[in-house]
Amino acid sequence: MNISDNAKTIVCYGDSNTWGSVPRGGEVQGRTRYPRSVRWTGVLQKLLGENYEIRNEGTSARTFVAKEEDKPERTGITHLPSILKTNAPVDLVIIALGTNDTKGRYELTTEMIANHLEQTIQLIKKEDIKNILVLCPPIPVLNSVGKFYEDFENSVEKISKFPKLFQKVADKYNCSFVNAGDYIVASNKDGLHFDPETHTKLAEILKDKILQIYKT
Repeated sequence: MNISDNAKTIVCYGDSNTWGSVPRGGEVQGRTRYPRSVRWTGVLQKLLGENYEIRNEGTSARTFVAKEEDKPERTGITHLPSILKTNAPVDLVIIALGTNDTKGRYELTTEMIANHLEQTIQLIKKEDIKNILVLCPPIPVLNSVGKFYEDFENSVEKISKFPKLFQKVADKYNCSFVNAGDYIVASNKDGLHFDPETHTKLAEILKDKILQIYKT
């Protein structure tokens, strides 16, 4: 924890790639979660230094709004108010969601998912948080045996439409925007999660964007 009273608090609100899931089949010394120093949130903390406090608020399988009755912890928007209040005062929220919303079980269109992003931004703004960065996820890839991660068979088509739709929503609410797919790809171990090098690359991209936000 950063104990500097002047540090800007950045909440990284995301799914398993924010939480730090190790690609399936690529466990590190028995771990299914990367150490703090490997997760992009941890790398970002190191890159930005003591003037910022990076809070990892990622959890596996999180969606924007979509619900699973037997797994309520996955519905992000129900927990977001508590997350924001716990970390208050918050200077910046990085929204790193969308991938899980494309699962076949939810039967959501890309337009519906973009609307859920909009609802999320509206909720954050109600907490008088001015800085929001929308991080659009990269497209899943085939895994090492030539298949997509379970229930993501139709995700490529949906996520390929995200950048344009997510950018439009971000612009509407004067949010910053980064399309992660312009810089990184998922590991081919499972086609969905990030290798350590990818976490580092993403942190570097976000560091530059964050410093740009606080310059303007």
